[in-house]
Amino acid sequence: MAESFVGIEVAVIVVTASIVLAGILVGLGRAFGFKRIEMFGLEELIQSIINAAIIGSFAAVIELVGVISSSVVSETCSKGNVIMQLSCTLGNLNDALFSLMQGMIQLLNIVGYYQDLALDFGAFSVSPFSNLASVSGALSQQLLNINTLMMLVELNTQIAAFIGQNALALLFPVGLVLRTFFATRKVGGFMIALAIGLYVFYPTFILIFPDPAPDIMNSTILVENFTNNSFYAAAPVIDLNGNYAIAGKLDLLSGRCNPADYNLSTWIVLENGTNVTHSTNVSNTTTMCDDYLISQNWTSNVTANHTIDMSGELTMILQSDSSSLAKSALYSVIAPIFSLAVTFVFVRELANILGSEIGFKTIASI
Repeated sequence: MAESFVGIEVAVIVVTASIVLAGILVGLGRAFGFKRIEMFGLEELIQSIINAAIIGSFAAVIELVGVISSSVVSETCSKGNVIMQLSCTLGNLNDALFSLMQGMIQLLNIVGYYQDLALDFGAFSVSPFSNLASVSGALSQQLLNINTLMMLVELNTQIAAFIGQNALALLFPVGLVLRTFFATRKVGGFMIALAIGLYVFYPTFILIFPDPAPDIMNSTILVENFTNNSFYAAAPVIDLNGNYAIAGKLDLLSGRCNPADYNLSTWIVLENGTNVTHSTNVSNTTTMCDDYLISQNWTSNVTANHTIDMSGELTMILQSDSSSLAKSALYSVIAPIFSLAVTFVFVRELANILGSEIGFKTIASI
């Protein structure tokens, strides 16, 4: 696994050269009786051996990533390490948000149509659904929130892609190279710790949060059920001048004309389009409602038990959207911040260890 990263080959060459150089310094110190040069050579030899041990444990680090990914990631996503799993999960979340946004746009068009619908009687006019303006405002705000969440999810996706491409392929080997030299040992230790922290801890602590994609899909289904419902479809412009066209639609949406009160399974529209055979199994309905429902050709393909509840369905959609968007914000905002805090603590502690002088004095103090 380690052979797949070109930077490791450079780190191996540098560490090998540092071991040879440390050996030369030890030999020169002993040959000429310079204790300081000899001790310096011994200290650098120990550091080079430690670097060699870190390189040797590189494959173990990759294996650890695989074990963690198999234990914390849902099986429904793509296989691979934690970075690949995180990218897959974020991609699914972004697709779910986009589907919800498409449905919300269609829903806003329908709500906007009905909230301005009015009956003009000359002396006065009636707008039964004018209060839908508040619903339209709430849906518009949710649509803006969806767009913001999609940008945040895409930002997290780009961060995950950067980590996957550079953490172990660039930061880790460069850190090993810098740790080899005395002047850059602390910087090298920090980069090694940063690479491990970003590649292992950062994605892992995001993935422990629940995936909001299923909740978003449920909200999308509610929106699609509303927008695909023929009872809520806007009346064709050519029918607006027809008798009882708008009034019948308002009666239907207000609940006065309810298709559930009819035995729609016996409604048959004949081929000539004029003669209609239907049941009059009606409860608390009027002939005008009866004629209006039949004029819309709502025949046996409509579920007889369907109850029209426009305000109730819109309320359920708003509640479901609020819940799913809150979970999406938790996953795309709170989870990365929490994971970043945990990663920062880990990187700080590991950098202090890797960047310190681990030599004879340290061993003696232990």
